[in-house]
Amino acid sequence: MYTGINDLIRHCAQQRVAFAVGTLILGAVSGVWGGGQGAIAAEESAIKQLIETGECPGCDLHGADLRRLNLAGVNLVGADLEGANLYYANLDGARLEGANLIDANLGYASAQSAVFDGADLRYAVFDTTDLTSASMRGTDLREAYIKDANFTHTVLDQADMRDTLFRAADFSQAQLCGVITWAGIKYRRGCAVAVPGEIKR
Repeated sequence: MYTGINDLIRHCAQQRVAFAVGTLILGAVSGVWGGGQGAIAAEESAIKQLIETGECPGCDLHGADLRRLNLAGVNLVGADLEGANLYYANLDGARLEGANLIDANLGYASAQSAVFDGADLRYAVFDTTDLTSASMRGTDLREAYIKDANFTHTVLDQADMRDTLFRAADFSQAQLCGVITWAGIKYRRGCAVAVPGEIKR
């Protein structure tokens, strides 16, 4: 397990962890993340279109309850999934470029080889989420909660991870070039370095 990035955030302030835990408890109590009958802001027609066709780019799925659905390979480019519940959903190979996933619950979801490039994932929950070989270039992960998630072979180039909360995430062989860490430092692991011709010879 690669722990370098965990070392960079291990001194994260205790109040941030308390905030994350408090947020999770509040979500469970309110039913937003825990599966209660909270108000759903998503357009019902958009949910129906997504389930029936697997195509819903730019759709309003704000707060949608998509738990345990098979959404493998769906097109959700630019969709509004703020506050959506994707707990245990299958998002393998899904396209979520530029999507709004603020506060989304991706706990226990499988998103292998999914594309999140440029997505807004602030405050999102990644509890035991499988992101193996996913593409997350330029994603905004500020203050996201990451616990026991699998980022093996995931491409995270230029992702913003300031104030992201980690607990035992696996970044084995992940590509992390230009990632902005919790301390505001650009991480250089995985960055290609140009080698002058005379050195190559």
